[in-house]
Amino acid sequence: MKAKGLRLLLGSAIIVIATSFLVSRFESALALGMEGGSMRGSGHVNRSFTVHFTPRDNHLAQRAKLEPATGAYLGAYVLQDDAIGQSMRRFNEMTGREHATFFKYVGYGQPFPEAWVNDVVAAGAFPHIAWEPNEGLDKVKDDAYLRQFARQAQEAGVPILLRFASEMNGTWTAYSGNPALYKEKWRLVHDVFEELAPATAMLWSVLAMPEKPMADYYPGDDYVDWVGVNIYSVRFHNGDLDYPADREDPLDLLNAVYDRYSRNKPIAISEFGASHYSATDGKRDVAFASEKLRRLYGALAKHYPRVKAVYYFDVDNISAYNPSRRVNDYSITGEPALLDAYKEATDSDYFAPYVSAEEVAVNNQHGETQRQESYTFRGKLFEWNGAVYADESFFTGHLGLKLTRLPKRSNGRELIRLERDMGEETVMVTTALVRRSVKTGYTNPHGSPVMRKLRAIAVADTVKALGYEVKVDDTDIWIEE
Repeated sequence: MKAKGLRLLLGSAIIVIATSFLVSRFESALALGMEGGSMRGSGHVNRSFTVHFTPRDNHLAQRAKLEPATGAYLGAYVLQDDAIGQSMRRFNEMTGREHATFFKYVGYGQPFPEAWVNDVVAAGAFPHIAWEPNEGLDKVKDDAYLRQFARQAQEAGVPILLRFASEMNGTWTAYSGNPALYKEKWRLVHDVFEELAPATAMLWSVLAMPEKPMADYYPGDDYVDWVGVNIYSVRFHNGDLDYPADREDPLDLLNAVYDRYSRNKPIAISEFGASHYSATDGKRDVAFASEKLRRLYGALAKHYPRVKAVYYFDVDNISAYNPSRRVNDYSITGEPALLDAYKEATDSDYFAPYVSAEEVAVNNQHGETQRQESYTFRGKLFEWNGAVYADESFFTGHLGLKLTRLPKRSNGRELIRLERDMGEETVMVTTALVRRSVKTGYTNPHGSPVMRKLRAIAVADTVKALGYEVKVDDTDIWIEE
């Protein structure tokens, strides 16, 4: 058997040595030509970058339940659009698009929506159920109700995307505030559906903000099929004139979830709405909504290929039954200019049609299909002194590298070692770590920008030293194994 070795960067040379050798004296070579870890000077440039990563065929992951082979499902929520009689067929006709999926809210404790599921199937789509335990998590038990709901889901004969207890990262739901209990109940629901309705895909979904609590509620990769995020483009947050939101980019609101989870899970934008009327100031702004809509849908194919479903929230909340929600109008069917913007933004073969329950069942058996695509990373990137830096989570999460923190130098410089396992040998590089806070793209209620703290590494030089193929094209960095 061939001995496993280490490749280490020494200036411009690559050397392979046996793993039993001492290697620490070689490891700082890449870092020696770099500045220290502080962010002094004016070298930072505000541009939006995307890192694209294509793995080798033997590193391709298996597709999740219901995950399309290519593109993304086009979906919508129409059950509060009285202008079209809450009709999925009418929505398809007005938008000129055959939507692959529609969703419905169901309170936990309510019956399985069998009639609505049949209507979805008749419209040529598959159902997405937002199942909400609005009376609290204590109601969620392994009992007759849960098991009957799961059995009926299986008997429906169509794959179902089940979004259980979403937006738990906020304080407005009856199931937030206790991450341990939340994860316990989520895993219970998952296990019952895995037993009784294995065709159902479990969708764990958050609101785009706040970011900080999100990870605390994540049940774990073994219990989640899809990860989702709800995004709303509004001109004011919470109906507050002193909390403007008109400059927020919907892509910035997607980045936190996308960067953290898209390497392992398909991403659903489980709700997206762009407000064209705000009761906060009583003004209509169709141009605002159209721009945000085009911005989100138009960026998915190139910059967010792991977004596999996107649902438009076609609702006029000004006429909502709940007075506290009468703030924004997101509906598109009554606004010709916004409807045209939706048609334009979704006029792409990228938005995959739903084919049939039979084909989904065939194509999504565990272990039989692979993702044939690249992965991307955005939001946790910045440019400094001519180089693009990415948060260390890109190197560990997307590239799967082993990261070791080394003792600080006397000058305060932070160094890390990255290792790439290539089977018969390991490539190892030691380089500098740079700490920086970058803007998330939105502000807090006081108007101050919310920041993300990054521990970042120069992308191009580092991955080249690790043996990847790298191409830089303006704001896009392409990496191949």
